Amino acid sequence: VSASYCVPAEIIVSILLVETRLGSNTGRSIVFNRLASMASCTDLDKIRPYLGHTLTAADEDYARTICRQKADWAYNELKALLNYAGEKGVDPLGIRGSIYGAIGLCQFMPSNVFSYGVDADNDGRVDPFVTIDAIHSIANYLNKHGWSCNINREDKRKAVFAYNNSTIYVNTILAVADKIRSGKRSQK
Repeated sequence: VSASYCVPAEIIVSILLVETRLGSNTGRSIVFNRLASMASCTDLDKIRPYLGHTLTAADEDYARTICRQKADWAYNELKALLNYAGEKGVDPLGIRGSIYGAIGLCQFMPSNVFSYGVDADNDGRVDPFVTIDAIHSIANYLNKHGWSCNINREDKRKAVFAYNNSTIYVNTILAVADKIRSGKRSQK
């Protein structure tokens, strides 16, 4: 995998460790229900009762825009989930994942399975719940987001940031990868 995508094994292992504890926890939420719930929240008034007093009048237009954007995003992910379930021949209500709708060992959103997933075991389908497909898919995703053989630290950060839009996540992945590479274990 590292030779094909130029992504070191310790980066892939770090992502698998953080995302799913090396595949031991891929999520318990019914992904269809999560995505359908988010897709139905097109209007701020639907979720206003759950916001308490956190929303100010000055933020209301912005909140309405975000509700619409998130609902549209979730609807597109729901369609991708249904396509994935259809191609795999499984009940979409049986697919479990994160509370945000991510699935498999690599915790891809359903649309990313189609965009970046790799059928590494050559069984005719991409399956993010199969280790070899997940490992290749992570490497492919990072490679398509700028990871290269001679990448510098800042560009590594950008590629991992594309995987998960969180500075804490990026710092964690790179720190865990550094520890794996050095062979040092934490003394806890």
